[in-house]
Amino acid sequence: MSEQAFDLIVIGAGPGGYTAAIRAAQRGARVALMADAAPGGTCLHLGCIPTKTLLTCTELFAKVQRAAEFGLDVPGETRLQLDGMSRRRRKVVSSMAKGLEFLLRKNGVTVIEGRATLAGGTRVQVGEQTLEARHIILATGSRPAPSPAGLPPVDGERVLNSNHALRLAEPPKKLLVVGGGYIGCEFASVFRALGNEVTVMEAMDRLLPGMDAELSEALAKSFRKAGIEVQTGVKIEGFDASFDRVLVAVGRVPETGGLGCEAAGAKLSVRGHVEVNERMETTAPGIYAIGDIVGRLALAHVASAQARVAVENALGGNATMDYAAVPAVVFTHPEVASVGLTEAEAQAQGRAVRIGRFPFAALGRAQASGEAEGFVKLVADADTHRLVGGQVFGHGAGELIATITVAVTLGATAEQLAHAIYAHPTFAEAIGEAAESVFGSPVHIYRPAR
Repeated sequence: MSEQAFDLIVIGAGPGGYTAAIRAAQRGARVALMADAAPGGTCLHLGCIPTKTLLTCTELFAKVQRAAEFGLDVPGETRLQLDGMSRRRRKVVSSMAKGLEFLLRKNGVTVIEGRATLAGGTRVQVGEQTLEARHIILATGSRPAPSPAGLPPVDGERVLNSNHALRLAEPPKKLLVVGGGYIGCEFASVFRALGNEVTVMEAMDRLLPGMDAELSEALAKSFRKAGIEVQTGVKIEGFDASFDRVLVAVGRVPETGGLGCEAAGAKLSVRGHVEVNERMETTAPGIYAIGDIVGRLALAHVASAQARVAVENALGGNATMDYAAVPAVVFTHPEVASVGLTEAEAQAQGRAVRIGRFPFAALGRAQASGEAEGFVKLVADADTHRLVGGQVFGHGAGELIATITVAVTLGATAEQLAHAIYAHPTFAEAIGEAAESVFGSPVHIYRPAR
């Protein structure tokens, strides 16, 4: 058994893990990245990138189906082909994976394949190797949660999780999606676009229960218009035989089993998440944890932000995580996005707030693009006028939320956001008009003077 010394060992090669490895290497640290699968993790291979590739295919198909609205005559029948979509998905993932491998290599990161286990102190066991470092960052991610109690288990045949859904050779004719969170809703969009019958069942009283209620209502309305059956507030006790496939999308669970956290002194929560402080430090000296395994926000960009904090502290700095302005995007048709506090959350904190809204239907660019469904909503503190949150529903919501995120992060007021100049004609104009409607009157919709 051999021992090797590093400044930093990162266990897990998803967005959090590889970001930590590259960032530390850029700072001159000697870094080892442990990966029991290809670098990129769930996000690149089974999550963010492949699902968004499929969603882009279906979005383009939907646009082609509306060609006549734009004065176009598209000859012949246009059909979505799952095998063709899958080929494009594999091509995109492969290209991104090669780019990531290049970056790791060029930054001098030592990539070691195999399942790693904490071996006491800041040592790690991988196969017959024992590796030692000054610090360790745990970034092993998560996996799809199993079926809820009382329901048939996921078998990869009739009962699927998100990993299986990506690999289907043939689309299901009638699909039941159990869970109305972002994963379930995104797959519902994909399979409905393929022409399948889709039903979404959610135990809570609305889709996307963690988001603003107006967003949930708007998405449910859009889904029903598209032919997706939505059932909320239901307790699912079995699967109707009429569904030929069932997708279980009830969340994800942390990949901490067999990692050796507790033996190393890194405390786990009741649900199996690694407990950390605002510096991303675990209860074990020299060991940090980031990403899905810490149980905060299971988002790739959060893992990357946590990675930067953990690396800074491991290399002698003093950084802390701030979750006040974390954007979240659901890539359905239309898209849903949110950042900061919702109206209800702000009120629950005892804040007096003012709300600004602006509909896409009043935008010239939205009308020209045939994407008039949607709105921007801003939440501002009634006393300071400072923006504390914002939501977007509609085409390009995932891009528009970036501007609101910057505003919330910098502590901008509604007036400051309104005074910014937005190019015309663009969807971004809705942000400025929504900001004007917080304390004044937007130009392109009528609002009685306050």
